[in-house]
Amino acid sequence: MNRRTFLQQSGRALAAAPVYSLASGLFAGSVVEAAVQNIPPGVLSRIGITTVCFRERFAKSRSRGAAPPAGGDLTLLTAPKFIADNLGLHNVEIWNYQFDDTSLDYCKKIKAAADAAGSKITDLQLDLGPDDNLSDPDATKRAASIKTIKEWMDRAAACGSPRMRANTGAGSESAWDPKRTADGFRELAEYGQKIGVMILIENHIGYSADIDKVVQVVKLVNHPNCGVICDWGNTPANGTLNDKIAALSKLFPYLKFVSAKELDFDAQNKHTSYDITPIIKATEASGYKGIYSIEFYSEKAPPPDPVAAAKAMIKVLAANIAPATAAMPAKKK
Repeated sequence: MNRRTFLQQSGRALAAAPVYSLASGLFAGSVVEAAVQNIPPGVLSRIGITTVCFRERFAKSRSRGAAPPAGGDLTLLTAPKFIADNLGLHNVEIWNYQFDDTSLDYCKKIKAAADAAGSKITDLQLDLGPDDNLSDPDATKRAASIKTIKEWMDRAAACGSPRMRANTGAGSESAWDPKRTADGFRELAEYGQKIGVMILIENHIGYSADIDKVVQVVKLVNHPNCGVICDWGNTPANGTLNDKIAALSKLFPYLKFVSAKELDFDAQNKHTSYDITPIIKATEASGYKGIYSIEFYSEKAPPPDPVAAAKAMIKVLAANIAPATAAMPAKKK
């Protein structure tokens, strides 16, 4: 190829290439821009997504016996770029089931992959087996659980995540002792304060499926490095939308992160379980200024196309949340 031909072809390529906008941080005409166009940066900075949404794309979390879907596999090292490229989101929540390696070196690679995509890891969702139980009456078993969770907090720190979700554990109602559970979370909160990882309790599974128990525990912990994740899809399972909002609102005073979960979808990727707009408005009215992390989790009818479902959800979130506000500078004395 001679110089003239090279310059002609290069000129055509540049003319066809998307133009980067410093104002929006996006490439004009790109797939990303279509997903987040007209969303102010301060609003977009409050929207994220968990890799749980793409669990069928991960070999570690795919349904047993299922074939890899179109598009190929993702890993925690490729997910941040995939999410940035396809959704324009740079807040990435990760799930421990999807770790290919639990070494700190691998965790540092996850952070580097997020950095390379201009993204950050926002939270590590930790799910452990039934033997990991912060509410176990057996002190030896509780101590083992705390040790395991601290090891995962170290991994969260290496990933660059400032938060990690841990579960309360489960048991019979007669065995429930909120102080015992709170003592474990307080120890985790104190440890996390040293390494820069906040420990979070979610309305999730086991004892924490009961929102009143979550509130009881976080009140007893009474530590600035322990807060709550509000998951829209978990509690309560029945009742009206107003019932759901009333229950979730009990978590608002302690809220540090939102798992913006949608459940069942139709064939057009439309969410059918409940209207999320009133939940967003109630959360915003509470004064919450943090991140809404999109999550899809349904055993019955997951979205056929998680990317399309996420794009639709981004629009609803963006239309109903306020921009992040920068910290006010200290007044000069």
